Amino acid sequence: MLKSAKKLRSFRIFKAIILSICIIAFGSFTAYALQSVTIQLEIKEPLEILEYPSGFSLYPGETVTFDLTVQNHASVTYFTEFDFRLNDTEFQTKYVTFSNHNYSIPPGTQKLSAWLTIASTAPPANLMITIERKTDTPKPSPSPTPFPTPIFNTSLTPSLKLLGGGARWASPGGKYALYVNHKDNWETHHLTDGVDWGPWFAEVTMDKWRAAVGTTLEQAGFEVTFEGDVPEDLSGFDLVVFEALWAVEPKHEPLVREYLSNGGGVVVLAGVPCYFEVYCKDRWPYRFGGTDLSSFHDWFGARSFVNTNGNAKLVVENPFGTQLAKDEIVYSGSGSEKAVTSLNENAQVIALWESGYVFAFIHEFKEGRVYYQGEIRVGT
Repeated sequence: MLKSAKKLRSFRIFKAIILSICIIAFGSFTAYALQSVTIQLEIKEPLEILEYPSGFSLYPGETVTFDLTVQNHASVTYFTEFDFRLNDTEFQTKYVTFSNHNYSIPPGTQKLSAWLTIASTAPPANLMITIERKTDTPKPSPSPTPFPTPIFNTSLTPSLKLLGGGARWASPGGKYALYVNHKDNWETHHLTDGVDWGPWFAEVTMDKWRAAVGTTLEQAGFEVTFEGDVPEDLSGFDLVVFEALWAVEPKHEPLVREYLSNGGGVVVLAGVPCYFEVYCKDRWPYRFGGTDLSSFHDWFGARSFVNTNGNAKLVVENPFGTQLAKDEIVYSGSGSEKAVTSLNENAQVIALWESGYVFAFIHEFKEGRVYYQGEIRVGT
């Protein structure tokens, strides 16, 4: 009996030793399995300046425009500014002004334009310019403020649905819209002071534009007034849509500024921005500098007008509450299509051309809102 008890006790001790060994082994395995590892993560600068001027030689009072060739190595579009700095900050503050463009830079190689101006009072100097990117991350393209979805007829083209949504965003809750259109402008002027304006658009084309945009605004919930000229007082309208190129002149710029400041909504179409900048009664305002929009960029939201072509795609999902999808093509064009670039910091891109230029964007100024769209298609 004593012998059996000893055997039992020995077996229990042996089992305890085996269990201890297993626990130690399992603990060692667990410690090994939970060991941390270190992996290198490199965030690379996506934008590289490939080509730039070797130098400038200017006299006081002169301005020079120059190009920068930039490579975007990333797979996303960047919205960024460049910081131009002289090695003499006091001289720069007193005598030198650089452009302050916000560029949209899609993947690939892009040529960007910039400028600098020397004050007429500047003394002689030999200086160095350093160019750096101001931002380090891509600026997102957020969806605009949501609101009830407009009810659009399915026969409207995507560009018209986008226009209707942009108009409703520009004047949320608004009822009365003024539509300054090509056809009424033609009817008012083509037989008198407009006989030398031109070339006028085909009358049938202007009729289609007038009908399509008018219908779109009505479906967006507006009562529409059609005019061929810009009235002296805009306060009776919740929304003003500028389509007629030759109805717009630089004298109307302060009128629109005041209207926006007081909470008005504005839609600007196609090449109209150029005519706020220069007086012109044909289709080539660039001859007089009309593509430089810097004099009113603060309320409009962009500094430059350009021509482009190709497809324009949405960069946001369901803009303005419409059923339009992100990456959907809203317009296709083969040449001289309208676009802007160099957006203000708080402007939001809605659609981009394949070239990277902006097809549509929104911008808020004081109490008012601006929507820009480069083109519309009235039907197939």
